[in-house]
Amino acid sequence: MLHIVVCMKIVIDPEMPFSEFRVDRESKRPVPPSGVPPLFGPFDENALESALRIKDCHECRVTVLTVGKTLPKAVLQRALAAGADEAVAVEDPQFEYLDSFGAAGVLAATIEKIGGYDLVFTGRQGADWDAGVAWAGIAEILDLPCVTLVRSVEVREQTIVLERCTSDSIEVVESPLPALVTFSSEVGELRGITLPSLIKAKKREITRWSASDVGFERASITELEDLFIPEVGVVNGYLVPGETPREMGHNLARQLMEKVVLARRG
Repeated sequence: MLHIVVCMKIVIDPEMPFSEFRVDRESKRPVPPSGVPPLFGPFDENALESALRIKDCHECRVTVLTVGKTLPKAVLQRALAAGADEAVAVEDPQFEYLDSFGAAGVLAATIEKIGGYDLVFTGRQGADWDAGVAWAGIAEILDLPCVTLVRSVEVREQTIVLERCTSDSIEVVESPLPALVTFSSEVGELRGITLPSLIKAKKREITRWSASDVGFERASITELEDLFIPEVGVVNGYLVPGETPREMGHNLARQLMEKVVLARRG
């Protein structure tokens, strides 16, 4: 049976109103807004949806894996309700604010502990820091081939064929198993969750491990110097005079030449 491990990160809702976003300058951390529940990042949901599409067509087991200090059960239950077979939460106080290197190390150690995997799926980047490098660390540690920015996967006997998005085209790539794949928004949103499936998911157990359970000791290796919301000043504008677009164009050119932004020809 094919086994897919989907790495998913629980984040502050990236669609929350900007006015609700706060930063604690002293602790250098974002302040979770009251009344806005955390959720899985959208790119990670793309990865889960891709795994579930494979499960729709093949005999397959899907394990959702997430890491953090204290992980909300309700968010993990939604992954189970969507169709995942198992949810694994690795919790430890030192995992509250992992950098990309620490996250890659913890996830790789946990994937090795889970074992028996054929594919590791991740989103293209987290929806909080947008670093987009943890997947590269996982692939390096586990010595896996890695294909990024994928929109679809076709599973064959011992290989996968993937459609990969580039800036101006679609690449078709083939990779042996096991492999790591990152997904982007071209996949489409995670399928809808029905009330009966959510009720069933609430009765299922979630595997919870600590750092010692997965044999991981060191987490972050980077130090955050500062974190703040930049002040946006008032921009002084200039309305170009003129009765017609042609006149306004001439007046604008004259102003630019006076300020030596443009040079007069001839």
